[in-house]
Amino acid sequence: MMRYNEMRKLFYCAPFAALLVGISTQAVAETAVDGIAAIVNDRLITVSDVREVGIPAIENAYRLNYTGEELDRKKQQIWVDAINTLVERALILQEFTDKGYKLPEYVFDTRMHEIIEEQFGGDKNALIRTVQARGMTLEQWKQKNVREPVIVQALRHKEVSSDIVISPSAVEQYYNQNKGKFTLPYQVRLRMIVVRKDLLSNNAEARDLANNLWQKLETGADFAALANIYSSGNQKNPGGDWGWVDKESGLRKELADVAFTLTAGQHSKAIETENGFYIIQVDEVRPQRTRTMTEVRGEVEKNLAQEMRREREQKWIERLKQKAYIRYF
Repeated sequence: MMRYNEMRKLFYCAPFAALLVGISTQAVAETAVDGIAAIVNDRLITVSDVREVGIPAIENAYRLNYTGEELDRKKQQIWVDAINTLVERALILQEFTDKGYKLPEYVFDTRMHEIIEEQFGGDKNALIRTVQARGMTLEQWKQKNVREPVIVQALRHKEVSSDIVISPSAVEQYYNQNKGKFTLPYQVRLRMIVVRKDLLSNNAEARDLANNLWQKLETGADFAALANIYSSGNQKNPGGDWGWVDKESGLRKELADVAFTLTAGQHSKAIETENGFYIIQVDEVRPQRTRTMTEVRGEVEKNLAQEMRREREQKWIERLKQKAYIRYF
């Protein structure tokens, strides 16, 4: 395998074709009908490699209805992200080789068995047919889809995730500096009776029914029972229960303006909207409060560990890049 200085010398002193010959005859043959997206030391990243990584994100962009220029920008970002992912993978694999690390074969065998179970229903022959349809040997498929991902995950864990310890003082400092993140807003637990205008003969009939229900409530009728019988909204069962809501929950303004003025146990009069009449009852109230450090300690430790892993990985990948030859196309 060619090392960085040899690759660098070839690149600056020879035509690009000669550079490819120095890498791998097989790799050059494969890319002749493909294309090169990047070179990392003596490893080629092909256009089809990038496409394969980016396809799920592209499909998701279509599902999210991106169109026009927005879709084009999204595709460009997906392309960049996919190349960066593959470059980082190549750097990690190179580091694994350079450091002389080894993983026992049973680790790869276990992962392969998991893939066969999860993706092929336990049918190894189905896997073999799929591999052959892609023009690959089983060993090539295993190298790309089993060995390399396992190696990358193992080395990333060793360099990034192992030995992370979050001290109590760090938790306390984070909590004190970010108390706003742990403040719960004022909330009410709502029930609603919905009388839709389009299900009755006219608006007057809907108004009369809603007012009649309100009068029943005023004389002590059970709100949940009336909701089960008369409500025509999405939350008819159980008992018109809408659960806990706050002012950011997306409750329509006409209803929110009333709901957050009621106290526990109170119900409203009939509230008219363009599509119907609503009667609201507040079952319970939760005042705004800030969760204690004891309540959020686990959440804070998780956040700090994620930040530490992210910082470690950025520094680690940067160190790998500094001692590698990388060329983008």
